[in-house]
Amino acid sequence: MQIIWREIDMKKLTKFDVILNIWVSLIINIALSAVLPALNGFLTWGTFFSGFAIAFPVSTILVFVLPVVSWGAKFASLFKLKPNTPVFTIVSTIVLSFIVGTVMTLLMTAINAGIGPHFLAAWWSCYLLALLTVYLSALLGLFTGLPLTKKMLGIPAEA
Repeated sequence: MQIIWREIDMKKLTKFDVILNIWVSLIINIALSAVLPALNGFLTWGTFFSGFAIAFPVSTILVFVLPVVSWGAKFASLFKLKPNTPVFTIVSTIVLSFIVGTVMTLLMTAINAGIGPHFLAAWWSCYLLALLTVYLSALLGLFTGLPLTKKMLGIPAEA
C-alpha cells in the first residue's frame, strides 16, 4: 500500500487532503476521547462527547495549520527511508503523534480534570499511554483513510 504524504499548504489544500485529515482526526479523537477519561477513572458518555466535541475541531484545525506532515516526512528521511512506503509512514507518524498528542492531552486533561493544583499530575499520569493511543489511532486512520479517500474521489487504488 502506498501512503502519499503531502505538505499541507492552506493555499493548495486539496479535497484529498481535507478528507484524509478529517478521517485521521476523527479516528484519533474517538480513541483519545475514550482513553483519557478511562485512564483517569471517569469515562462516561458525557465526558466522551464533551471531550470529542472540543478535541475534534481543535485537532483538525491543528493539522491543517501546522506542517506536521512535512515535519514527519523530514524526520523519516533522517533514517533514509523511502517515501510513500508503509515503513516511512510508520516512522513519520511519530512526529504527528507527538505534537498532536501533546496538545490534545493537555487540552483534554484541562477539559476533563480542570486546571488546578493536580492538573500536571493528572496529565502526566496518562500522557505516555495517550501518546501511544494517538500514534496507533493515527496509523489506523492513515491506513484505512487512504483507500477510503481514494474510493470517495474515484482515484484508482494503485495510484
